[in-house]
Amino acid sequence: MDFQNKDNEQKYQADVQHINDLINGSIDAQRYAWDATAQQCAVRIEQIKNLINDKVFDDSSEGNGEQQDIIKLSKDLSAFLERCASPEFQVALVGTIKAGKSTLINALLNYELASTRVTPETAALTKFKKADEDFVQISFYTDQEWAALWKSATSATNTVFVEDYNKLNADAEKSRWLNQPTQTMHFNDREELKQEIERRTSSQHPEHYFVKEVVVGLKDFDLPDGVVLIDTPGLNDVVTFRSDITRGYIARANAVFMCVKGDSLTGEELQTLQRVFTNTKGKINKVYVIATQLDTLNNPKSDWEKQKVEWTKYLKGDNCFKSEALVQSNLVPVTAYLFTLLEKYKDNRLTEDEEEFTLRPLLGKFRIRARELNARFAELEEFTNIRPLFHKLQTEVVAKHKEDLIDDIIKTYDSHVEEIKKLMAAKKTAQQQLIEDSKKSLDQIQAERDQRVKELEQVQEDKRELSAVVKQLKNATTQRVEEVIAAIRNKN
Repeated sequence: MDFQNKDNEQKYQADVQHINDLINGSIDAQRYAWDATAQQCAVRIEQIKNLINDKVFDDSSEGNGEQQDIIKLSKDLSAFLERCASPEFQVALVGTIKAGKSTLINALLNYELASTRVTPETAALTKFKKADEDFVQISFYTDQEWAALWKSATSATNTVFVEDYNKLNADAEKSRWLNQPTQTMHFNDREELKQEIERRTSSQHPEHYFVKEVVVGLKDFDLPDGVVLIDTPGLNDVVTFRSDITRGYIARANAVFMCVKGDSLTGEELQTLQRVFTNTKGKINKVYVIATQLDTLNNPKSDWEKQKVEWTKYLKGDNCFKSEALVQSNLVPVTAYLFTLLEKYKDNRLTEDEEEFTLRPLLGKFRIRARELNARFAELEEFTNIRPLFHKLQTEVVAKHKEDLIDDIIKTYDSHVEEIKKLMAAKKTAQQQLIEDSKKSLDQIQAERDQRVKELEQVQEDKRELSAVVKQLKNATTQRVEEVIAAIRNKN
């Protein structure tokens, strides 16, 4: 390239060499060695990420919109690389507060690990996955993240969050947990594991406010390695910071189990469902609507059949599944709580209170007497529909989870490549102008400057002339108005 300014030429060549060094620099490709395609995509993205994070890009874009685009793209690329390094097939259980998400998680795990108290429980994102031994891994908010959460909580019209926060004297606990490194605890006793999960996630404990995410590893998790069940905060959480976390997972999840109370499909619930379908970005087949808590119906069997007809009318519409066939496949009714009670009864783990005051009243809804329970156990368990749902999860949702992960990685890679191309095109235009300017002689630059000064002087002269004309017009108008007023007075 022909430069008249040698200093600019040397800087250009140095920048080119620096960029080549960044692109060809050493990268730990072994982080992505689980799949050749994922590795190839990740290495290329990491090379570009190193480039756009470098000061070469910052110098010419600082303080403008382009800089913000670079920051956002860098964060997106970091998230992509993390997915390539630690692939997870995510099944997100979402829904409004108390829609039965945690109860369903417990039924699918066949062990009560997720807290299900009467109050809204799931405040922190909780992941369940397969592991060699049982463990709980806790990550905490940073100061910056907590500031955003607190701003969201205090700006909400509902003051319950702040009231409960003060009631638990949680502020006294804040310094103990914010900015803390991730903690991992291993357990041999399942009940101790359960207690630790509850302490970190339940709204009854002050430290739960500062927990960002909980990962639970289970050695008897009956799903493949890499598959993760995610219990999420409610979509109608008064703290929008937390509900926004759930919405983010809807977009990223490989499958979404949308939990809706089976006793009715209200307008609010339908709107929530429609927003879920919107967040999935057209992947409607990955959404499963789970009608929960059928045991709250007066006559669960017959009442649900009526409800199903009504639900189908709305769910087959363009804002949801778009077809009745997909509704029939992806609308799944369950009664997870009854399933858990039945499993405990079968294993002699049911307490007298649970049997007397919880299970027996539910049996009445199914027209089953307590003495008939053993004989009709299979019938009742079948109605809970948990085992068919788990079978659907194994055979339809996660059967080809690795292939689905790779497909998702490729699509995300292609999307990022397009973003990078746009950024590069903008950078090229800006850099090309700098190069063109550097080719000009000092005489050319001075001549252009003189021309701009002359144009500016002409604009200022035109402005002065215009101001004079306006002033003359104003004076003439004022004089004419005074003449008219005088003439009216003389006439009267």
